[in-house]
Formats: sequence, C-alpha cells, structure tokens
Amino acid sequence: MNYFPIIGPVAMFAILTVVGVIAFSTIGAGLIAPLAFVGIIFLEGHFITPTIIGRRLELNALAVFLALAFWTWLWGPMGGFLSSPLLIVALVLKDHLMPVDSPQLPPD
Repeated sequence: MNYFPIIGPVAMFAILTVVGVIAFSTIGAGLIAPLAFVGIIFLEGHFITPTIIGRRLELNALAVFLALAFWTWLWGPMGGFLSSPLLIVALVLKDHLMPVDSPQLPPD
C-alpha cells in the first residue's frame, strides 16, 4: 500500500492497529506492530529512499524549483506534492529515450 501516497501508509497503520488490538490481550502489545511500522516508514521515507535517489539521480536545484513552481501553479498543492516525482519520471524518460552514448550523426 506504499504506492498510494499518504493514503496507503495510513490505511496500513489502521489495519495493523485493528488487528493488533484484536489479536493481543493488552493494548501495549497490540500497538507494537503499528509503532514499528511507523518507525520503518519514517526511516524509509526520510533517509533511505532520498539517499538512494540522491545518489542515482542528479537533479539540478533550478529544475526542482521550476518544476515545483509550474506544477503548483497548474494543479495547486497536489501538483506541488507531485512535482519532484514527475520531474524524476521525466529525467528517467529522457535518459532512456536519448541516451548519452547513442551514435550521433556526423557533422556537416
């Protein structure tokens, strides 16, 4: 459910909480799984994924700012939220469609 931004982790937290409270006799024991999930999602979302993406992709700060301004203007707050993923998708598409090591036409 991590593919649905915000909704997926919240739904998974709710499911883990309900199942944990029902399955265990104490609330403390039932909340261990949801709290562990929150910790893992926090680490993954704030440290692991940005580190991997930051090392793999080289994004220009001006491009990030322009994407943020454009998508926020076009779609409002949701566009601002999706501006970086859309910029990353565009960068990956550009790299696959126009690779640097592709043969070039000879100059005239």
